[in-house]
Amino acid sequence: MNPSHRLKFALALRGTLAALTALGVAEFLGIENPYWAAMTALIVIQPTRGLLFEKSFYRLVGTVFGSLAALLLLQYTKSPFLLTCALVFWIAGCVGIGNLFHGLRSYAFLMAGCTCAVIVMSGFMNPSRVPEIAFGRIACIVVGIIVTTAVTALFTPRSPREELKRRLREVICDAIRWLSELIRDGRSDNVARLEQVMLIELADLELLLDTAGAASPGFKKRHRHVKSLIAALLSLLSVGRLAAEHLDRHSDGVGRDAKWREMMSRHLLHVASTFASSPRGGICSELAALACEARSHLPLLGETFAGLVVAMEEVRAGFEAVAEDAAEEPRHRLIRHRDWVEAGRAAFRSGLVIAAVGFTWSATGWSKGPLMMMALSIMTTIFSNKDHPAHFVGNIFVGAAIGSASAVFCRIFLLSAVHDPSLTVAVIAPFVLLGFVAMQYQRTMIAATDATLFFIFVVQPGVAVNVAHVDLAIGAVAMVAGVGTAWLSYTVLVPINPGLRMRSILAAVSRDLVHMAQDGSPQVLGRAQERLHHRVIRLVDMAARHDPEHLRTVEGGVTALGMAACIRSLWEKLNGNDLTPSSERIIREALMTIAVLAPQPDNARELLSRAARALYAVLEEGAVMKGLMNETAGAAGDSGQVRQPRNRLLWAERQ
Repeated sequence: MNPSHRLKFALALRGTLAALTALGVAEFLGIENPYWAAMTALIVIQPTRGLLFEKSFYRLVGTVFGSLAALLLLQYTKSPFLLTCALVFWIAGCVGIGNLFHGLRSYAFLMAGCTCAVIVMSGFMNPSRVPEIAFGRIACIVVGIIVTTAVTALFTPRSPREELKRRLREVICDAIRWLSELIRDGRSDNVARLEQVMLIELADLELLLDTAGAASPGFKKRHRHVKSLIAALLSLLSVGRLAAEHLDRHSDGVGRDAKWREMMSRHLLHVASTFASSPRGGICSELAALACEARSHLPLLGETFAGLVVAMEEVRAGFEAVAEDAAEEPRHRLIRHRDWVEAGRAAFRSGLVIAAVGFTWSATGWSKGPLMMMALSIMTTIFSNKDHPAHFVGNIFVGAAIGSASAVFCRIFLLSAVHDPSLTVAVIAPFVLLGFVAMQYQRTMIAATDATLFFIFVVQPGVAVNVAHVDLAIGAVAMVAGVGTAWLSYTVLVPINPGLRMRSILAAVSRDLVHMAQDGSPQVLGRAQERLHHRVIRLVDMAARHDPEHLRTVEGGVTALGMAACIRSLWEKLNGNDLTPSSERIIREALMTIAVLAPQPDNARELLSRAARALYAVLEEGAVMKGLMNETAGAAGDSGQVRQPRNRLLWAERQ
């Protein structure tokens, strides 16, 4: 057997062992519906140990709150109509809040939503055992988590922190090389390509950071410094985009300025090569010296480069320190993007489809309606925050159909005369193992996961199933129909897909730019830029994964970063109270133009160019005035002898 296939088969064996062991333990303890323990064991298996622990924790939290909510609903509500009304509000609220949060915190809210619906429907069908069902659900979650951890944790790799460190070093090297080429050549094709590569990598690193910090409080205290480094790299990209606009207009390739650019480029390349071959702490002092040199020629770029050096030093010190020593607040931040519009649409979608199916069940009294509601509630909650939920649920529909059909076959033809729990486990084990094997392959992973889950749920091992074969088949069809209805809601009713999500983020970026152009208070500018940075890398990440022509979106992201940096610099100059009337007029006209044209993405590149011209016109005028003042002061101090200005690198000459 191929080594790769052998490893996948070993993983499948471990997963099968975890699921069946959890089932056996739950049944031995006499827990209600013990098959939920097997399903939990299947769901919480993760590629890294930290994610396993963290997902288990948030699943348990969501289950507890969802179970308590279900108990309250069943205690005070008996009719299908009122139950549906209550579930509409509960599920819509959980989905809306869950879509505002990020990562596994979101998972806790979504679990609370679907758990409540599952227990309410189970309790409605078995009103005499409502407490046992609710507490059995919680107990099965605990059993599934403990068993999975015991069986798989030792074989699950640790969080990928070494990979995170390696990739951070690589992106820093790329940034230094990019800066070298930018200073030497302006925004050449290679510089633009490096910008795109770096932005895509930063988006990946921001996601990897959550994985690396999973279930590690000590690392979580330090990972904000890594986020600060990512934000500092984004700031360097944004200011570099501004500097490129200026350098491209003032690049004649001759004179002292050209010699300085060539020398600076060589030094940066040397540092990048040294850092790539043997990263060490002393590199920060060399970079700080280069940043100081850059500041005397290109102040904005040099100052931002110096901020990156500080962020690098903070990350290095944070990785080497214990958790308590890394508590200082970093200079840069990323404020997570929260899409209130899409969260509202997700809440409306889930509430609407639950209401449609629930009120139909209430009006018709269909006995299998609760089963359809269970499947529907899971699909409209857990997958509501995916980039492309219709794609997920479409694959799940195929898996649900296969798993349900297999379960009906197994229950009717293989388990109809089996009453021994050990023999039941032996009969279903090959089906579960086959599902776990299919889960190890990317193309079949989604469908196989839900095929296995639906198989376990329909077979219900550990529970005496006393229903007619026809009723069993109709119940399975009802659950698959619930998945199909959820797919329709994502596709037709209130559609959502990567294109819609990206347009929503792009609109949010435009609003941030307009807000920055209209309000120049430091607090507003800082928070808006930090939020825009995260929105840009979120947009770039989605485009890289879903758009074949994603480089256009990446280029637009770099342009948006540059515009945000330009707006902030213009406001800082305007708020400095040391401008001439002509400079103030230039800035106000530029900000007004941005506020009007920023919502139109087609104008972004030209708008950035105009804003950069305005900014550097003000900087040049200010530098010339400062140089003249220095000359005058020097002449007065030398008794009439005119001497050269203290800083010969005048902006009027250099830029």
